[in-house]
Amino acid sequence: MIEIQKYSELKNQIRNQLDLLIEEEFGHIPLVKEIKWATPDWTIINYYENEIATVYNVIERTVTIDNEQLKAAGINNVITRPKFRGKGFSTSTLADTEHFLFDNLEAKLGLLLCAEHLVPFYRRLSWYNINCKVYFNQASEKKLWTANTMLLSKMSNYDPGKIDLNGLPW
Repeated sequence: MIEIQKYSELKNQIRNQLDLLIEEEFGHIPLVKEIKWATPDWTIINYYENEIATVYNVIERTVTIDNEQLKAAGINNVITRPKFRGKGFSTSTLADTEHFLFDNLEAKLGLLLCAEHLVPFYRRLSWYNINCKVYFNQASEKKLWTANTMLLSKMSNYDPGKIDLNGLPW
């Protein structure tokens, strides 16, 4: 069962559970510790027998792409708990909620800052790599994202030259 909730309305118990999952999954990665990340707007949870199987967050943001303002759905913290891995939970959760990003949120594209080893997984779900400069805010300065950036777009052959996230990264 998939639930889509505003992050600000999550019960403390669920938020604490998600914080623990995020720390277990990404807490050992130096880059994750060095960067201040955006607070999600939405959380999507796929439950299996009343347990969280897969979760991911969405950040709604108007980003600047090649000097044009576009509404983006930033995807972060896609996590499938270890005992549910290899069973298609992340794949089905992302596929079954794609309509939420484009129809409900009216995003023009999905935007994902991605670790190298996860690129093949997202490619299977129609995300594609882009090779452009991606800037984000940190404290009082703009920084350049140096890892993979992927898009999910309904616009064919969309290949931007520069992206500014106009805020903290996700």
